Amino acid sequence: MPRLSPLQWLLFAVFLFFYGFTVFAVTRDYYIRDAARPAVAAAAPHGLPTQTTPRPAPTAIPQTITETNPDLLAQQADALFVERRYTEAVPIYRRLLELRPGDVEAHNDLGLALHYMGDPDGALTQLRAGAAKDANHQRIWLTLGFVSLQAGDTVEARTALERARDLGADTGVGQEATRLLDLIEE
Repeated sequence: MPRLSPLQWLLFAVFLFFYGFTVFAVTRDYYIRDAARPAVAAAAPHGLPTQTTPRPAPTAIPQTITETNPDLLAQQADALFVERRYTEAVPIYRRLLELRPGDVEAHNDLGLALHYMGDPDGALTQLRAGAAKDANHQRIWLTLGFVSLQAGDTVEARTALERARDLGADTGVGQEATRLLDLIEE
């Protein structure tokens, strides 16, 4: 080990202090800046891939929605749903259904949002309407079975979950339907 004079030790200590402070300042700045823009980590309600880039929080939703771009409405509603802001997502899903009445995914997501808001009757109405529009849409049957089960209607839940399972038992939705059916049997 080399022999250093007291002045060299002092300069070395000063260098280490400033180096440590610089690393601390840069790291702190990085975490403060990124904490202001959290990325969406949960999956979107109907299986859309999550975004890899952070997006700003949606602005407040007006009472009347005049937006006519269904894709933009779907993105806004899904973002609110992921953030568990169901009360704000419901009117956007309703507007989306005005523009695209046959959108089974919008019925599914609206039904789930209504369920999480504590409106099981409204949720079941939307889910049944969506299932009637596309009897081969597996996810709506799973959601209908789940919400029916939560509402205490095991007969409707069993029927819907069996339908979801029969549409593809090897898919993730089919496996979840099978799991819920096993819970009903217990």
